[in-house]
Amino acid sequence: MKTYNLLLFCFFTFFLSCKDKVNDEKIVNNQKKDSLNIDVAEIKKIIQLQKNANYIDYRPDNPYLPTEKDLLILIPFVEQELKKAGYKTLPSNQFESRIKNLVKDNKTKNYNSFTTIFLNKLDRTDKTLNEFEFDLNNQFAVKKYNFMTPMLFLEDVIKIKKDNSYSISVPHYIIARNKYLFNDSKSDLDWLLVNDQDFLKSLVNSLGYDKEPRINKLLLEDYYKMLSTSKPSKKEKIGAFFFTIDLNNNFCIRQGLIDYVKNNTTVNDNRLLYALDDYSYALYGDNLNKIYGSDDPAKMFNDVDKAHIVAVIASIEVPAIVKYKSENPELWNNVVSALYNLLVAHPEIKDIIIKNNYFGIKNMKQVLEDTIDEIDVDKIKRGEDF
Repeated sequence: MKTYNLLLFCFFTFFLSCKDKVNDEKIVNNQKKDSLNIDVAEIKKIIQLQKNANYIDYRPDNPYLPTEKDLLILIPFVEQELKKAGYKTLPSNQFESRIKNLVKDNKTKNYNSFTTIFLNKLDRTDKTLNEFEFDLNNQFAVKKYNFMTPMLFLEDVIKIKKDNSYSISVPHYIIARNKYLFNDSKSDLDWLLVNDQDFLKSLVNSLGYDKEPRINKLLLEDYYKMLSTSKPSKKEKIGAFFFTIDLNNNFCIRQGLIDYVKNNTTVNDNRLLYALDDYSYALYGDNLNKIYGSDDPAKMFNDVDKAHIVAVIASIEVPAIVKYKSENPELWNNVVSALYNLLVAHPEIKDIIIKNNYFGIKNMKQVLEDTIDEIDVDKIKRGEDF
């Protein structure tokens, strides 16, 4: 009986050894804990194909066109590394809600396993686009696993050695983005503000995500500096970040940016507010300097939208003039508010604002009445009829 058991044990051990040897040729475990089973031969094949894909300035004669498969094969690797980094997966209903709040001004494309989020405005309207190419800024919200990732070259994620062992590493920005956006990690936001600024700015500019003042500051300060130092200065173009038309042709105001200007306009800083003043004039201008090109606000918005924009800006500027002009007249050097000038040139604005119940702006009724009174007083001083 003992001899039989010994033979049985030896046979079983030999069987497992052979079985493991076969499996090792096709499936490799990364680590004993939280390991992944992968087809090494298939991974190598895809890595080789991706080397012939379009990327930035690299355009091979017969390019490999990545597909949904190239994204799906990434998902387990990214998911494992996120877990290791302490990412807490949200329940699906919470994750979907976060994605909806993130993608306010954007169109998405749904698949069974993921949703494509287009960060480039041209990409999301191009019907011939291959959204899986590596040189695009598209993000993919992965369902079930509930995280977000861009398309990555497979060889940047997995390194396979000659013995078919491998190591996995995803770029840290993927971890930081997910932990900030879905786990509310402020330390990861700190990292992103230093190391991933373009992505953060695209959240506001492309998706309309305007809930974080620190990101709003990053975008507005960077673009104001760039626009104001151009030759000629184009600082008024910053208004395009505040007011836009989305892909569903809806008028959108990024209230988080408005609040940032309101909260950060001081006696010694009216840069952004004065830039918005100039933008409000462009609503009724002829774009003679060709500053706006195809995004000319005079053509983008209808009369109600224009009046709404004027009201939003005036609701900040008029109280600020009262509060700060006497303290720092050299900085607050506009003779009157933009609302004053626009009401004189376009009196119909007043009727539109009133008809639309002051667009729900709390102080707008008072701001409008005070400005009209100011205009009337000046007319009396000049001996004009009104």
